[in-house]
Amino acid sequence: MKLLFALLLSFQLISQETTTIPSTFNFPIPSYEVNCMKKFDQDAVGYNSVNAFILAKMSELMYPERLDYQLRYLQNNSQPLESLSSTSELKKFPLVFNSNFNAAYSARFSHYFSDSIKSDFHFLEKVKLDTVRILGIKTVLGYDPELSIISHGDLIILVYRGTDDVDGNIRAEWMGTDFNIRKTKSDSSLDNAFIHKGFWKSYEIMKDDLFRILDQLDAKHKTIWITGHSLGGAMAILSGAHLQANGYPVANIYTYAAPRAFGDTTFAQICNKLLPNKIHRFEYYLDPVSYINSKKYTPVGIRYWFDQEELGMYKMYSAIENRHKADILFAYRKKRFSTVEKKEAARINRCLYKNHHSRILKKFYHHNTQWYVKACYQQLSEEQKIMLPKVDDSYPFIYYGWEKGK
Repeated sequence: MKLLFALLLSFQLISQETTTIPSTFNFPIPSYEVNCMKKFDQDAVGYNSVNAFILAKMSELMYPERLDYQLRYLQNNSQPLESLSSTSELKKFPLVFNSNFNAAYSARFSHYFSDSIKSDFHFLEKVKLDTVRILGIKTVLGYDPELSIISHGDLIILVYRGTDDVDGNIRAEWMGTDFNIRKTKSDSSLDNAFIHKGFWKSYEIMKDDLFRILDQLDAKHKTIWITGHSLGGAMAILSGAHLQANGYPVANIYTYAAPRAFGDTTFAQICNKLLPNKIHRFEYYLDPVSYINSKKYTPVGIRYWFDQEELGMYKMYSAIENRHKADILFAYRKKRFSTVEKKEAARINRCLYKNHHSRILKKFYHHNTQWYVKACYQQLSEEQKIMLPKVDDSYPFIYYGWEKGK
Protein backbone atom coordinates (compact mmCIF):
# COMPACT_ATOMS: atom_id res chain seq x y z
CA MET A 1 0.00 0.00 0.00
CA LYS A 2 2.88 2.37 0.69
CA LEU A 3 3.86 2.16 -2.97
CA LEU A 4 0.44 3.42 -3.95
CA PHE A 5 1.10 6.70 -2.20
CA ALA A 6 4.68 7.07 -3.39
CA LEU A 7 4.13 9.55 -6.23
CA LEU A 8 4.26 13.11 -4.98
CA LEU A 9 2.92 15.44 -7.67
CA SER A 10 2.87 18.83 -6.06
CA PHE A 11 4.05 20.62 -2.95
CA GLN A 12 3.86 24.38 -2.60
CA LEU A 13 3.54 27.23 -0.12
CA ILE A 14 1.95 30.62 -0.58
CA SER A 15 2.38 33.18 2.17
CA GLN A 16 1.54 36.75 1.30
CA GLU A 17 1.34 39.98 3.25
CA THR A 18 -0.97 42.73 2.08
CA THR A 19 0.75 45.62 0.36
CA THR A 20 -1.46 47.26 -2.24
CA ILE A 21 -4.88 46.27 -3.56
CA PRO A 22 -5.12 45.96 -7.38
CA SER A 23 -7.68 48.21 -9.04
CA THR A 24 -9.36 45.02 -10.29
CA PHE A 25 -10.70 44.46 -6.78
CA ASN A 26 -11.83 48.01 -6.04
CA PHE A 27 -15.53 48.56 -5.31
CA PRO A 28 -17.74 51.18 -3.64
CA ILE A 29 -17.34 50.47 0.07
CA PRO A 30 -20.69 50.44 1.92
CA SER A 31 -20.56 52.94 4.76
CA TYR A 32 -22.02 50.45 7.26
CA GLU A 33 -19.05 48.13 6.73
CA VAL A 34 -16.37 50.68 7.59
CA ASN A 35 -14.72 49.83 10.93
CA CYS A 36 -17.52 47.38 11.75
CA MET A 37 -15.03 45.17 13.62
CA LYS A 38 -15.34 47.57 16.55
CA LYS A 39 -18.52 45.59 17.27
CA PHE A 40 -16.55 42.35 17.34
CA ASP A 41 -15.96 41.33 20.96
CA GLN A 42 -12.60 39.57 21.00
CA ASP A 43 -12.97 38.92 24.73
CA ALA A 44 -16.39 37.27 24.40
CA VAL A 45 -16.93 34.06 26.33
CA GLY A 46 -19.08 31.42 24.68
CA TYR A 47 -21.54 32.34 21.93
CA ASN A 48 -21.67 35.90 20.62
CA SER A 49 -24.16 36.69 17.84
CA VAL A 50 -22.16 39.56 16.30
CA ASN A 51 -18.95 37.53 16.20
CA ALA A 52 -20.80 34.55 14.70
CA PHE A 53 -22.18 36.66 11.86
CA ILE A 54 -18.91 38.36 10.97
CA LEU A 55 -16.96 35.08 11.06
CA ALA A 56 -19.62 33.39 8.91
CA LYS A 57 -19.10 36.07 6.24
CA MET A 58 -15.33 35.66 6.41
CA SER A 59 -15.69 31.87 6.11
CA GLU A 60 -18.00 32.12 3.11
CA LEU A 61 -15.59 34.23 1.10
CA MET A 62 -12.63 31.89 1.62
CA TYR A 63 -13.91 30.10 -1.49
CA PRO A 64 -12.33 31.84 -4.54
CA GLU A 65 -15.43 31.63 -6.75
CA ARG A 66 -17.62 33.16 -4.05
CA LEU A 67 -15.13 35.95 -3.35
CA ASP A 68 -14.77 36.51 -7.10
CA TYR A 69 -18.52 36.77 -7.62
CA GLN A 70 -19.11 39.03 -4.64
CA LEU A 71 -16.43 41.50 -5.70
CA ARG A 72 -18.07 41.70 -9.13
CA TYR A 73 -21.47 41.97 -7.47
CA LEU A 74 -20.33 44.93 -5.36
CA GLN A 75 -18.72 46.54 -8.38
CA ASN A 76 -22.09 46.15 -10.12
CA ASN A 77 -23.83 48.30 -7.48
CA SER A 78 -24.84 45.19 -5.50
CA GLN A 79 -26.87 43.80 -8.39
CA PRO A 80 -26.75 40.17 -9.67
CA LEU A 81 -24.62 39.57 -12.73
CA GLU A 82 -26.91 38.43 -15.53
CA SER A 83 -23.90 37.50 -17.67
CA LEU A 84 -22.99 34.64 -15.30
CA SER A 85 -25.37 31.69 -15.16
CA SER A 86 -23.36 29.15 -13.15
CA THR A 87 -20.15 28.55 -11.25
CA SER A 88 -18.75 26.80 -14.32
CA GLU A 89 -19.37 29.94 -16.37
CA LEU A 90 -17.67 32.05 -13.69
CA LYS A 91 -14.63 29.78 -13.66
CA LYS A 92 -14.07 30.25 -17.39
CA PHE A 93 -12.93 33.83 -16.78
CA PRO A 94 -12.00 34.10 -13.09
CA LEU A 95 -10.54 37.19 -11.49
CA VAL A 96 -9.54 35.51 -8.21
CA PHE A 97 -6.88 32.79 -8.06
CA ASN A 98 -4.86 31.42 -5.17
CA SER A 99 -1.95 33.47 -6.48
CA ASN A 100 -3.84 36.72 -5.89
CA PHE A 101 -6.29 35.51 -3.26
CA ASN A 102 -4.68 37.46 -0.45
CA ALA A 103 -5.05 40.75 -2.32
CA ALA A 104 -8.69 39.98 -3.15
CA TYR A 105 -9.55 38.85 0.37
CA SER A 106 -7.92 41.87 1.98
CA ALA A 107 -9.74 44.13 -0.50
CA ARG A 108 -13.02 42.68 0.69
CA PHE A 109 -12.34 42.91 4.43
CA SER A 110 -9.57 45.42 5.18
CA HIS A 111 -12.04 48.30 5.65
CA TYR A 112 -13.78 46.27 8.39
CA PHE A 113 -10.85 47.25 10.59
CA SER A 114 -9.85 50.65 11.95
CA ASP A 115 -7.27 52.56 9.91
CA SER A 116 -5.60 53.73 13.11
CA ILE A 117 -4.06 50.27 13.59
CA LYS A 118 -2.28 48.41 10.80
CA SER A 119 -3.97 45.24 9.59
CA ASP A 120 -1.95 42.43 8.04
CA PHE A 121 -3.46 39.74 5.82
CA HIS A 122 -1.58 36.53 5.06
CA PHE A 123 -2.62 33.57 2.90
CA LEU A 124 -1.14 30.15 3.53
CA GLU A 125 -1.56 27.15 1.23
CA LYS A 126 0.12 23.76 1.00
CA VAL A 127 -0.65 21.27 -1.74
CA LYS A 128 0.20 17.59 -1.79
CA LEU A 129 -1.21 15.19 -4.37
CA ASP A 130 -0.74 11.43 -4.73
CA THR A 131 -1.83 9.25 -7.63
CA VAL A 132 -3.05 5.76 -6.74
CA ARG A 133 -5.10 3.01 -8.30
CA ILE A 134 -8.29 1.98 -6.52
CA LEU A 135 -9.95 -1.10 -8.03
CA GLY A 136 -7.79 -0.56 -11.09
CA ILE A 137 -8.97 3.03 -11.58
CA LYS A 138 -6.42 5.83 -11.50
CA THR A 139 -7.36 8.19 -8.68
CA VAL A 140 -5.80 11.43 -7.48
CA LEU A 141 -5.81 11.94 -3.70
CA GLY A 142 -5.03 15.33 -2.27
CA TYR A 143 -4.29 17.42 0.79
CA ASP A 144 -4.81 21.12 0.15
CA PRO A 145 -5.20 23.20 3.32
CA GLU A 146 -5.74 26.94 2.80
CA LEU A 147 -5.82 29.56 5.50
CA SER A 148 -6.19 33.32 5.78
CA ILE A 149 -4.48 34.92 8.78
CA ILE A 150 -5.68 38.38 9.76
CA SER A 151 -3.72 40.36 12.34
CA HIS A 152 -5.05 43.62 13.78
CA GLY A 153 -3.65 45.00 17.00
CA ASP A 154 -3.82 42.27 19.63
CA LEU A 155 -6.40 40.26 17.65
CA ILE A 156 -5.60 37.42 15.24
CA ILE A 157 -8.26 35.64 13.19
CA LEU A 158 -7.58 32.36 11.40
CA VAL A 159 -10.07 31.55 8.61
CA TYR A 160 -9.83 28.09 7.01
CA ARG A 161 -11.20 27.20 3.57
CA GLY A 162 -13.39 24.16 3.06
CA THR A 163 -13.11 21.52 0.34
CA ASP A 164 -12.40 22.91 -3.13
CA ASP A 165 -10.60 22.11 -6.36
CA VAL A 166 -6.96 21.07 -6.14
CA ASP A 167 -5.10 22.18 -9.25
CA GLY A 168 -8.33 21.79 -11.22
CA ASN A 169 -9.19 18.37 -9.81
CA ILE A 170 -12.59 18.61 -8.08
CA ARG A 171 -12.37 15.15 -6.42
CA ALA A 172 -8.81 15.06 -5.08
CA GLU A 173 -9.47 16.72 -1.72
CA TRP A 174 -12.75 14.88 -1.22
CA MET A 175 -10.98 11.55 -1.77
CA GLY A 176 -7.66 12.27 -0.09
CA THR A 177 -8.82 14.35 2.87
CA ASP A 178 -12.56 14.22 3.59
CA PHE A 179 -13.12 10.52 2.87
CA ASN A 180 -9.80 9.42 4.35
CA ILE A 181 -11.65 8.38 7.51
CA ARG A 182 -9.18 5.98 9.08
CA LYS A 183 -7.69 7.18 12.36
CA THR A 184 -4.09 8.15 12.86
CA LYS A 185 -2.09 9.26 15.87
CA SER A 186 -1.68 12.95 16.54
CA ASP A 187 1.52 14.24 18.13
CA SER A 188 2.58 14.25 21.77
CA SER A 189 1.10 17.70 22.48
CA LEU A 190 -2.33 16.09 22.00
CA ASP A 191 -1.35 12.96 23.95
CA ASN A 192 -1.08 10.98 20.70
CA ALA A 193 -4.88 10.86 20.51
CA PHE A 194 -6.32 9.19 17.42
CA ILE A 195 -7.75 11.64 14.88
CA HIS A 196 -9.45 11.44 11.48
CA LYS A 197 -6.46 10.77 9.23
CA GLY A 198 -7.40 13.06 6.34
CA PHE A 199 -7.98 16.05 8.61
CA TRP A 200 -4.83 15.52 10.66
CA LYS A 201 -2.54 14.95 7.68
CA SER A 202 -3.92 18.03 5.97
CA TYR A 203 -3.22 20.13 9.06
CA GLU A 204 0.16 18.48 9.63
CA ILE A 205 1.65 19.55 6.31
CA MET A 206 1.05 23.22 7.04
CA LYS A 207 1.38 23.55 10.81
CA ASP A 208 5.09 24.44 10.83
CA ASP A 209 4.49 27.36 8.46
CA LEU A 210 1.47 28.39 10.51
CA PHE A 211 3.59 28.46 13.67
CA ARG A 212 6.25 30.48 11.85
CA ILE A 213 3.78 33.17 10.77
CA LEU A 214 2.12 33.28 14.19
CA ASP A 215 5.49 33.72 15.86
CA GLN A 216 6.28 36.59 13.48
CA LEU A 217 3.01 38.17 14.62
CA ASP A 218 3.84 37.59 18.31
CA ALA A 219 0.63 35.55 18.54
CA LYS A 220 1.39 34.07 21.96
CA HIS A 221 0.74 37.51 23.41
CA LYS A 222 -2.46 38.13 21.44
CA THR A 223 -6.02 36.81 21.24
CA ILE A 224 -6.70 34.17 18.57
CA TRP A 225 -10.10 33.42 17.04
CA ILE A 226 -10.47 30.53 14.60
CA THR A 227 -13.23 29.78 12.09
CA GLY A 228 -14.04 27.86 8.91
CA HIS A 229 -16.77 26.22 6.88
CA SER A 230 -17.06 22.45 6.25
CA LEU A 231 -13.54 20.97 6.04
CA GLY A 232 -12.40 24.41 7.15
CA GLY A 233 -14.36 23.88 10.36
CA ALA A 234 -12.61 20.57 10.98
CA MET A 235 -9.25 22.25 10.42
CA ALA A 236 -10.27 25.05 12.79
CA ILE A 237 -10.96 22.61 15.62
CA LEU A 238 -7.81 20.55 15.06
CA SER A 239 -5.58 23.60 14.81
CA GLY A 240 -7.30 25.25 17.78
CA ALA A 241 -6.58 22.31 20.04
CA HIS A 242 -3.03 21.98 18.73
CA LEU A 243 -2.27 25.70 19.04
CA GLN A 244 -3.66 25.86 22.58
CA ALA A 245 -1.59 22.81 23.54
CA ASN A 246 1.51 24.61 22.23
CA GLY A 247 0.98 27.83 24.16
CA TYR A 248 -1.02 29.95 21.68
CA PRO A 249 -4.04 31.55 23.43
CA VAL A 250 -7.18 30.49 21.55
CA ALA A 251 -10.20 32.55 22.62
CA ASN A 252 -12.93 30.79 20.65
CA ILE A 253 -13.55 28.53 17.66
CA TYR A 254 -16.69 29.03 15.54
CA THR A 255 -17.32 26.42 12.84
CA TYR A 256 -20.02 26.30 10.17
CA ALA A 257 -21.20 23.00 8.67
CA ALA A 258 -18.23 21.15 10.15
CA PRO A 259 -18.35 17.35 10.27
CA ARG A 260 -18.84 15.72 13.66
CA ALA A 261 -16.20 13.03 13.09
CA PHE A 262 -12.84 14.31 14.37
CA GLY A 263 -11.22 11.93 16.78
CA ASP A 264 -11.59 9.38 19.51
CA THR A 265 -12.77 9.88 23.08
CA THR A 266 -9.27 10.86 24.19
CA PHE A 267 -9.19 13.68 21.67
CA ALA A 268 -12.64 14.89 22.78
CA GLN A 269 -11.47 14.92 26.39
CA ILE A 270 -8.35 16.87 25.44
CA CYS A 271 -10.47 19.43 23.57
CA ASN A 272 -12.76 19.82 26.56
CA LYS A 273 -9.76 20.33 28.81
CA LEU A 274 -7.84 22.71 26.54
CA LEU A 275 -10.82 24.62 25.15
CA PRO A 276 -13.71 24.49 27.65
CA ASN A 277 -16.81 26.21 26.22
CA LYS A 278 -14.69 27.50 23.33
CA ILE A 279 -15.69 25.20 20.45
CA HIS A 280 -19.00 26.18 18.85
CA ARG A 281 -20.38 24.14 15.94
CA PHE A 282 -23.17 25.73 13.87
CA GLU A 283 -25.39 23.49 11.73
CA TYR A 284 -28.15 24.35 9.29
CA TYR A 285 -31.26 22.15 9.05
CA LEU A 286 -30.47 18.89 7.19
CA ASP A 287 -26.95 19.78 6.10
CA PRO A 288 -25.58 16.27 5.43
CA VAL A 289 -21.95 17.07 6.29
CA SER A 290 -22.85 18.08 9.84
CA TYR A 291 -25.18 15.08 10.26
CA ILE A 292 -22.83 12.28 9.28
CA ASN A 293 -21.15 10.62 12.25
CA SER A 294 -19.69 7.32 13.38
CA LYS A 295 -19.59 5.54 16.73
CA LYS A 296 -15.83 5.40 16.30
CA TYR A 297 -15.65 9.18 16.67
CA THR A 298 -16.69 11.43 19.54
CA PRO A 299 -18.12 14.87 18.65
CA VAL A 300 -16.51 17.84 20.37
CA GLY A 301 -17.76 21.26 21.34
CA ILE A 302 -21.21 22.79 21.64
CA ARG A 303 -23.76 22.23 18.89
CA TYR A 304 -26.04 25.04 17.64
CA TRP A 305 -28.74 24.15 15.14
CA PHE A 306 -30.59 26.53 12.80
CA ASP A 307 -34.07 25.58 11.66
CA GLN A 308 -34.95 25.80 7.97
CA GLU A 309 -35.61 29.22 6.47
CA GLU A 310 -39.13 28.39 5.24
CA LEU A 311 -40.33 26.37 8.23
CA GLY A 312 -38.59 28.01 11.16
CA MET A 313 -37.06 31.33 10.02
CA TYR A 314 -33.60 30.22 11.17
CA LYS A 315 -34.58 29.81 14.80
CA MET A 316 -31.44 28.73 16.66
CA TYR A 317 -31.44 25.90 19.20
CA SER A 318 -28.48 26.34 21.55
CA ALA A 319 -26.35 23.70 23.23
CA ILE A 320 -28.68 20.99 21.96
CA GLU A 321 -26.36 18.08 22.69
CA ASN A 322 -27.65 18.38 26.27
CA ARG A 323 -31.32 19.06 25.52
CA HIS A 324 -34.10 16.58 26.23
CA LYS A 325 -35.91 15.31 23.19
CA ALA A 326 -38.93 17.45 22.48
CA ASP A 327 -41.41 14.56 22.38
CA ILE A 328 -40.57 13.51 25.97
CA LEU A 329 -42.62 16.46 27.16
CA PHE A 330 -45.82 15.08 25.71
CA ALA A 331 -45.68 11.84 27.69
CA TYR A 332 -46.69 13.79 30.78
CA ARG A 333 -48.46 16.89 29.53
CA LYS A 334 -50.34 15.89 26.38
CA LYS A 335 -53.34 18.11 27.10
CA ARG A 336 -51.17 21.21 27.29
CA PHE A 337 -50.30 21.09 23.58
CA SER A 338 -52.39 21.32 20.43
CA THR A 339 -51.97 18.92 17.54
CA VAL A 340 -50.13 21.59 15.57
CA GLU A 341 -47.67 22.12 18.41
CA LYS A 342 -47.12 18.39 18.74
CA LYS A 343 -46.37 18.02 15.04
CA GLU A 344 -43.97 20.95 15.09
CA ALA A 345 -42.16 19.65 18.17
CA ALA A 346 -41.93 16.20 16.60
CA ARG A 347 -40.44 17.72 13.42
CA ILE A 348 -37.82 19.61 15.41
CA ASN A 349 -37.06 16.49 17.42
CA ARG A 350 -36.48 14.43 14.28
CA CYS A 351 -34.18 17.07 12.82
CA LEU A 352 -32.19 17.51 16.01
CA TYR A 353 -31.66 13.90 17.00
CA LYS A 354 -32.19 11.63 13.99
CA ASN A 355 -29.87 11.24 11.05
CA HIS A 356 -32.44 11.26 8.21
CA HIS A 357 -30.01 9.28 6.07
CA SER A 358 -32.64 8.73 3.39
CA ARG A 359 -33.23 12.48 3.08
CA ILE A 360 -29.99 14.28 3.75
CA LEU A 361 -28.22 13.06 0.62
CA LYS A 362 -30.87 14.92 -1.37
CA LYS A 363 -30.28 18.05 0.69
CA PHE A 364 -26.63 18.70 -0.08
CA TYR A 365 -27.43 22.28 -1.03
CA HIS A 366 -28.12 22.90 2.68
CA HIS A 367 -24.35 22.80 2.99
CA ASN A 368 -24.18 26.14 1.15
CA THR A 369 -22.32 28.77 3.16
CA GLN A 370 -24.97 31.40 2.52
CA TRP A 371 -27.53 29.62 4.68
CA TYR A 372 -25.14 30.05 7.61
CA VAL A 373 -24.55 33.74 6.90
CA LYS A 374 -28.31 34.36 6.70
CA ALA A 375 -29.03 32.27 9.79
CA CYS A 376 -26.43 34.11 11.86
CA TYR A 377 -27.79 37.43 10.64
CA GLN A 378 -31.26 36.49 11.89
CA GLN A 379 -29.89 36.06 15.42
CA LEU A 380 -28.88 39.75 15.55
CA SER A 381 -31.03 42.39 17.20
CA GLU A 382 -32.49 45.12 15.00
CA GLU A 383 -30.05 47.58 16.54
CA GLN A 384 -27.10 45.33 15.70
CA LYS A 385 -28.29 44.88 12.12
CA ILE A 386 -28.15 48.63 11.58
CA MET A 387 -24.51 48.84 12.71
CA LEU A 388 -23.20 45.73 10.91
CA PRO A 389 -22.65 44.56 7.32
CA LYS A 390 -25.65 43.19 5.47
CA VAL A 391 -26.23 39.78 3.95
CA ASP A 392 -24.74 39.93 0.47
CA ASP A 393 -27.02 37.27 -0.95
CA SER A 394 -25.02 37.45 -4.12
CA TYR A 395 -24.10 33.92 -5.04
CA PRO A 396 -27.09 32.26 -6.76
CA PHE A 397 -25.57 28.90 -7.62
CA ILE A 398 -26.24 25.65 -5.66
CA TYR A 399 -28.71 27.56 -3.57
CA TYR A 400 -31.85 25.49 -3.95
CA GLY A 401 -30.40 22.42 -5.57
CA TRP A 402 -28.06 21.02 -8.18
CA GLU A 403 -30.38 22.05 -11.00
CA LYS A 404 -29.28 25.66 -10.43
CA GLY A 405 -25.75 24.79 -11.51
CA LYS A 406 -22.62 24.25 -9.48
